[in-house]
Order: sequence, then structure tokens, then C-alpha cells
Amino acid sequence: MKRKVLSMVMVGAMAASMFSMSAFAEEAATEAAAASEVDMSVLKGLTVGFSQCDNGNSWRIAETDSMQSKAEEYGINFIYTDASGDIAKQASNIEDLVAQGVDYLVVAPQEEDGLQASLKSAMDAGIPVILVDRGVNGSAGSEYTTAIMSDFVWEAEQVANKFIEDGGGKGNIVILQGTQGATSTIDRQEGFVNAIEGTEMKVIADQVADYVMDKAQEVMENILQAQGDEIDYVFCHNDDMALGAIQAIEAAGYTPGEDIKVAGIDGPAAAMEAILAGKELCSCSCSPLFGPIAYETIAKIANGEEVPAEIKNADTLYDINNADVALGF
Repeated sequence: MKRKVLSMVMVGAMAASMFSMSAFAEEAATEAAAASEVDMSVLKGLTVGFSQCDNGNSWRIAETDSMQSKAEEYGINFIYTDASGDIAKQASNIEDLVAQGVDYLVVAPQEEDGLQASLKSAMDAGIPVILVDRGVNGSAGSEYTTAIMSDFVWEAEQVANKFIEDGGGKGNIVILQGTQGATSTIDRQEGFVNAIEGTEMKVIADQVADYVMDKAQEVMENILQAQGDEIDYVFCHNDDMALGAIQAIEAAGYTPGEDIKVAGIDGPAAAMEAILAGKELCSCSCSPLFGPIAYETIAKIANGEEVPAEIKNADTLYDINNADVALGF
């Protein structure tokens, strides 16, 4: 039976740090855009609509803030909508933005399916559509112009490989999944499960927590009550859920990082802090700071340049050896 040790957790400080955007990360993104030699002056006076799927967690808030702050910097008329996790509402929001006559449309899709008709209406109206952080079932040139996102399969593979390395290919795993139907959820689940295939690592619980910290804490509490002493690892599709799981683990009397090892994806400052404190094993980055690259892409289109159908962001696996709070958002 695993040793149970009650430990203290600075929940308030942890939650607060998740909402702070790293000046280092924002500055790096700005410098990357500046170095691209794209004429950004064409952005001034343009109207850009941003359809956010759900501004309900720290990653999404950082994404929205990045889009808005960069719009102000470039003199863009920025129109923002929040679908609050409702795919039908997001489709309606997109139709409204099209009706308002935006020049460009940036969309963070809630799910793979459900937005195709509204996206196509934008494209048919001559409004370029830039998808960010998630994709849709469709094709470039029809439902959207280009999609900018991370390699979600690769991210999950890195976490799986870290578990395999840490446990010698053995151990019982709990998975906390994100929003069902989202490309990030589908790909991260696939990447992780395929990576542990052929090892002696076994998934003993697999539940949905919608990328939300509070829900992950509640789900993890229930799993711990039923299977607490059997759990070796917890893989969360994002770090909000990982931090919620850590809170549940501590509240149940286990020591995260010793009794149960937790990992997530996104790389916020709070996850970096948890890694350095020994509470989180690792986190793979997935930056929400889409403002610089989204507007650089729009500037290229406005300048008559062709853009690729898919733009991949580079990510990094962070553990105790390279975690740095300054690199988080």
C-alpha cells in the first residue's frame, strides 16, 4: 500500500500564476514576428473578427489576451466573441462576424465538426479564415485558408515517453481527457495511447474533464476513492487539469511526484512551478500566444503572399532539468 502523506498546497498562488502571461514568452513571439520582414503596416485599419470557443481556462484567456493586445498594437479593429463551449453558439457567432463585414476571421474551433457551413460562408464571402490551435474536418481553400497549431500527437508522445522512461515501461495510468470532439483531445489521446502500446503500462481509468481545473479535481477525487492505491501516473490533456489532479492527490493524502506522478500539456508558469517543486513530472509546451503569428499570417495575405495550408508551432518537453517559470505564460 502506498505511503500517504498530507502536504500543503498554495492553491491561490498557483491559480493566480496560471493567468499571468510571461513577458519573456510574449517578447520572444514579438521578436519572431518582427524578424520575419513582413510589412505589418497593412494591418492598420483592418477589421479582424476572433471567434473564441470558450474563454473558460487560463490557456484560452492567454490566447484571447494575445490576440487582443497585438490587435491594439497594430491598429486593428478587433471584434471578439466567446461561444462558452457551445459549438452551435460558435457557428452563430461566426455568421454574425461575417454579417458585420470583417476583413479577416480568426477562429479557435470548439470541435472538429459543426462549424463547416459557417466557415464556408465566410470563405464564400471573400473573408480569409485562419484557424488557430485546433482544426476542423474540411480543407484549405474551402472551409478555411490556413490552420496554425501544434502537433498534438507529438506532444502526447513526449509525455508517454517520459512515463515509460520513469517507470521502466511499467505502471498504472489514469488519463484525464479534454473536450470531446476537439482535435487536441483526439490527437493527444491517440498519441499517448499508441506510444505506450507494447509496454507494460496500463490505463486503469480514462475520463473526460473538459480541460477545466475544477472538473479535473472532482473527477480525480472520484478516481482516487476507487483506485487510489493502484495509480502510478496521471496523464492530463492540459496543465489546468494536471494542476487540478495534483490538488485532489494532495487532498487524498498522497504525495504528488512520489506516490503518484502527474504530467500535462501547455507549459504555463504554474506547471513550471509545479515541476520545479517536484509535484509535476513534466509538461509539453503548447503556446497560446497566437497573436503575433496570426497577424503576421494576415499581413502576408494582405500583401498578396501565399500562405501554406498548415503552419506548425514548435513545442518542447519540460521536466526538472529544463523547467523555467519565465518560459511559461
